Amino acid sequence: MSKVVVSEPHKAPQVAMPAGLRGQGRVFALVEPERFPLTLHRVDLEPGERFEVDAREADTVLYILSGGVGSCGCSLPAGSSLIAERTASATVQAGFEGASIFVFSATEPGRGEGGHVHLLPRARVPSCERVSEQSDTGGAIYADSDCPTCEVWLHENHFAGAEAPTLEEAARGIHSHSEDEVIVVLSGQMRLGPKLVGPGTALAIAADTLYSFTAGPEGLSFINFRARRPGDIRFVNGPVMNETGLWRAILPRPEYLEPLS
Repeated sequence: MSKVVVSEPHKAPQVAMPAGLRGQGRVFALVEPERFPLTLHRVDLEPGERFEVDAREADTVLYILSGGVGSCGCSLPAGSSLIAERTASATVQAGFEGASIFVFSATEPGRGEGGHVHLLPRARVPSCERVSEQSDTGGAIYADSDCPTCEVWLHENHFAGAEAPTLEEAARGIHSHSEDEVIVVLSGQMRLGPKLVGPGTALAIAADTLYSFTAGPEGLSFINFRARRPGDIRFVNGPVMNETGLWRAILPRPEYLEPLS
């Protein structure tokens, strides 16, 4: 398995629907199971097209990147999310604009009881423009690993634009997480060393792997997926912090809608 995978959208291969998904749409593999323990696919739907998450063994998280979908009697515009727990099924159908959807999951079966679907329209997503008075970083939380029947995590960060850091500034940002993670750039640019990558780029990082990034000159927004509850963030030149505790001090838990049909 790779320690780090960087996948740019224009290089992502078009593939068949992965196991546990069925239906219409064009599917692109950004993080594949042969390379990493977590998976990420983008499904592009034309207006009226649909696909189903069909009782997989792993929890699955859908993030609506653009357009909008209907699912389980609920309207989910861009920026909304859906969790189909292990053994649960859910169908999404694109609206008049079509839709692009990120589908996150894991190669290992989930450990929770499963069986439920959770819907989170964008208007219900807990979010903030600044995580503290001293910070210019904002955030949002879609899944907080605190559900009694599933373990998945999905959060969003956004940063102001910045020029290339000095070597000293870059060194301060080197860190690792205690779980495998997949990051996807939503807008702006992420600086990885000397390279800037843009929207749709996925970055998969194995647990306990050191890395760093900074925002590009246009700012940066991304979402971050884990299959398990986050533990520690360890900075090479700084403290060890409990990531779940940090987020719970900033934002309330998501309040999901349950399926109407």
